[in-house]
Amino acid sequence: MVVLFANPSDARRPSRAPLASLFAAALLATTAGCAGGLDDPDRFTGGTANSCAPGTTASSVLQAQCFACHSTDSVKNNNGGGLDLQAAGLPGRLYTTTATCQAVPMADSANPSASFFLKKLTDSPGCGAKMPQGGSLNAADTACLTEWLVAGKPGSP
Repeated sequence: MVVLFANPSDARRPSRAPLASLFAAALLATTAGCAGGLDDPDRFTGGTANSCAPGTTASSVLQAQCFACHSTDSVKNNNGGGLDLQAAGLPGRLYTTTATCQAVPMADSANPSASFFLKKLTDSPGCGAKMPQGGSLNAADTACLTEWLVAGKPGSP
């Protein structure tokens, strides 16, 4: 008796079920995860914490606390040490903008959390006055700006 196949390649593949089962088992094994927990899940998920107070963003903190001296208009009027925090491209521009009182970039690409921009928010900025002048940010706003700068670190040139 002669068996004819509608598709000649079907003759070479008598059964796809074992291969499909093997593939499904491999897929399940790789996506099921492993038992146990993570001590630092943000390290693996890219950071899901949000340090900003509810309804607050880094942009709103900058606008409320910094734009009076560090906006596009104030820089045109020679105020704010030439640092424009309003123009597009932040935080990337901070990595290429040099601090006026030190010959260092405002943001440190090797260690963004130790950036001069963030040091200016502390009681001991290293040079010049603490920012914002005449006041200080609350802990939540400082954490919000720190998270924004660290998360916004541009790729290495």
